[in-house]
Order: sequence, then structure tokens, then C-alpha cells
Amino acid sequence: MASNVTINDKLVCRSDSLTTGGRGLRFKVTDQARTYPAFVVRSAEGVTGFLNQCAHMALELDWSLGEYFDNDGQYLVCATHGALYDPKTGACAGGPCRGKPLQALSIIESDGGIYLEDDTYRLIGDSLEVSSETNIGST
Repeated sequence: MASNVTINDKLVCRSDSLTTGGRGLRFKVTDQARTYPAFVVRSAEGVTGFLNQCAHMALELDWSLGEYFDNDGQYLVCATHGALYDPKTGACAGGPCRGKPLQALSIIESDGGIYLEDDTYRLIGDSLEVSSETNIGST
């Protein structure tokens, strides 16, 4: 059966929706079997995306909606137990994650948009958790 996925089906948000070290954007993805919370952030190294599940325990990272960075904007931090992750790779940088990384998503930034380009996960377009001013895909 042919897939009718368009570029809009992969659009997570506009590029200008994310600021370096600022709030991330929450959304949901599916692997056809399950739905997972996910997020994208912008660090000094660029835009990256991950499943929103701490590698220490399967809990969402953000301490407040879209807040993933520590106070210095250097690491992603799990609000529950303080695990620290590299925002570029998702690698454990300290705390109870003990070397276990976040599950990275394949994200690209192109032509003013941030897109999910992942072979495993598909964006669930109606699940974005931001205002319509921030997200191209919301109605």
C-alpha cells in the first residue's frame, strides 16, 4: 500500500518557534503500535528531537510544559530525578541515567521549518501542545 505522507505531515513547527536554550515544543509520535510523547529543542549546536522519556525511568522530562533545559541552558534535565542529557546527542551527562541516552528522533531544519524525518516514528499531527501562534500545523 502506498504512503501518502506529505511534507506537512512531517512538519513539527516553524524554525523561529524555538530559541537557543529556551522552551521546547512537545508533540506526539507513533510507531504504529504505540503513541509516545516527544519534543524538539534548540541548543547552540542546532535543533534536536527526542522521545520525552527519561532513560532512568520512563517519565517525561519537562518540569513545566516545554521546559527541558537546566538553569544554564547547557543540559536537558529530567525534572523528577535530575538526570542530565547532552542536548545535541541525548547522551547521559550525569545523574541517575548512568550512561543511558535519550531516544533520539531524526529531525531536520529546512526552509524555515523543523521536520520529523524518522524511519521509525510518524508525527501525530493533531497532538501538538503549543499555541497556534507557535505551530504551523495547528488549527
